[in-house]
Amino acid sequence: MRALRFDRYGSSDVLRVEEIGDPIPRAGQAKVRIRAVGLNPLDWKIRSGELRLVPLAKGPPRGLGCDFSGEVVAIGGGATERHVGERVFGSLLPFARDGALAESLVVGYDRILPLPEGVDDAVAAALPIAGGTALQGLADEARVAAGQRVLVTGAAGGVGHFAVQIAKHVGARVVGVCSAANVEFVLKLGADDAVDYAREDFTKRGERFDVVFDAACASSFEASRRVLTESGCYLNTSGTLAAIASTAMSAIVARLTSRRRAIPLALRNGAPMWRRLLQLLVSGAMRPHVERTIALEDVPAALRDMETGHGRGKVVVRLC
Repeated sequence: MRALRFDRYGSSDVLRVEEIGDPIPRAGQAKVRIRAVGLNPLDWKIRSGELRLVPLAKGPPRGLGCDFSGEVVAIGGGATERHVGERVFGSLLPFARDGALAESLVVGYDRILPLPEGVDDAVAAALPIAGGTALQGLADEARVAAGQRVLVTGAAGGVGHFAVQIAKHVGARVVGVCSAANVEFVLKLGADDAVDYAREDFTKRGERFDVVFDAACASSFEASRRVLTESGCYLNTSGTLAAIASTAMSAIVARLTSRRRAIPLALRNGAPMWRRLLQLLVSGAMRPHVERTIALEDVPAALRDMETGHGRGKVVVRLC
């Protein structure tokens, strides 16, 4: 079968589509024929070696890709409700050497959920990491409620465009920070206002926010506190090790010196979160914007584009 692999850390040039052996499921696993894979910044960070010091992370040679949808084609045994022919979606933990960017994969039963009728494979593959990060941050950590004010950086991106929709769904006033080219897109998502970051520094606005959701890791608690309410919350998506360290330190400072909170997000990426995302999707409260679908061979170029930080919505790889 075909799979995207790399045998050393580096730029997208290290990625190759290779022929490898077809995987065989063991007890507790299903074999899934992959139909779609959603790309995430996590993918290029693994490929570049940025996360090589993370405990449990396996280095090259290895595959790439976490979020996927597909069809169960074999069962390895063990108690399960899954069955051959079932459409499923899910997300792999990023530490193993096998990735979702392959024609087939074997996956534990706990990493997949059945896909409701009418949900497109590309839409499902766009959900887990980006949608889960937005939902966990706003609903679980910040506990956003109707009438509150929420500002989202990177509002047109993978996490950000979900965050705008989720915040509006609960009745918040939402301001999105984005490029000039994405202002109209962010307003169509439901944002009440959109700020072109090239023309305006959001930290100098007169408006105060209950939540600053820094989806782009473009700011910091120290800068954002200028526009936070006295009990406001700053959320950082932990996109870099530096951002994690800075926000973790800010969390201590905030707790000791104010009623504000600073939170470095650590996604609980599993079935309970995916069920909640499906509920929002099926109810119409939230929908991924799939900017484009690409072939497996186009992934290196797509990841290069993603590294610029100027994407819109999600890019999804179609495998069949």
